[in-house]
Amino acid sequence: MAGDETPDPFAQLADWAQETERRERRKRRWSGVARRAPWLLTGVVLAVLLALAVPRMFSAEPGAADTAYPKASVPSGITVTTSESATPTDPFAGTPAASYPKGAAGITLPKATAVTGFTAAEVDKSLKQVRKALIAGRLDDMMLTGHDPSRLIALLAPNQRGQVAGWFKNAKFSGVATWIDPSVKLDPREQPRVSGRVTYSSVMADGLRTLRVTTNFIWVYAFAGPGHPIAAEHEQVNWEFPATKNLRAGDHGMWVGASKSYSAWVDCVAFDRGLLAPTRPEAAPRPSASEDSNALLEADHSLDIKENC
Repeated sequence: MAGDETPDPFAQLADWAQETERRERRKRRWSGVARRAPWLLTGVVLAVLLALAVPRMFSAEPGAADTAYPKASVPSGITVTTSESATPTDPFAGTPAASYPKGAAGITLPKATAVTGFTAAEVDKSLKQVRKALIAGRLDDMMLTGHDPSRLIALLAPNQRGQVAGWFKNAKFSGVATWIDPSVKLDPREQPRVSGRVTYSSVMADGLRTLRVTTNFIWVYAFAGPGHPIAAEHEQVNWEFPATKNLRAGDHGMWVGASKSYSAWVDCVAFDRGLLAPTRPEAAPRPSASEDSNALLEADHSLDIKENC
């Protein structure tokens, strides 16, 4: 452990997070220009992007289902993609989520092996820490309906906890967590459907040796009510684990790095309050002119989509 007189080589992580917040503020101001179309909102770095509408409410344009969409790139390193599968059931029937695993079963971790600067045991510990964070942010009822982020925040390096706690006070947390709108209810018979991948590699981040775990997952939630509506969150997050040499005690552990995300089949009014709810029937959704809306529920869909909310 370094003393106060020793420069902290990972202190710039706080700067990364501050810059993330600045970009988020700029992006949210910009996003208001797209409110003419109340059914799709996009964002980059801890902003969410809302997608068109529930396809049960319209027929896709001819040939739309065959339209190719950009695939998310896979970062270099050791990776694994969700391999489990579920038997298709309502309310997910007819969507890609029909065969996604239920809940935490969809979070598959790659085999931990040694990489530059980190032993296999250190990699294994970090991967398990990330899995806990994914569950705490996207699946835990304490977060989803209790709107209590304490379990997620406790998993982070002490010196980032205060800043991330601030995200939850200002509705800037959508890249790492889900809050269900209290005006709607999750379907008690259905667990969220989950699919995605986990990749890890040893990188040099601003001159520092870091274990970077990149997660890219889509989380599809079923809601109670007529039509059995669903809504989804899709995000990619870099979870950073700096090598401990010369770090202050408060910098040890997991940091939230860069992220991108979008939300699909959601209510824009709820989104403006940092909440997730399915598209309202009265919103009169329209099909996309460029792709089948089902494609937005694909785990490998690009996170760069146009804004329309």
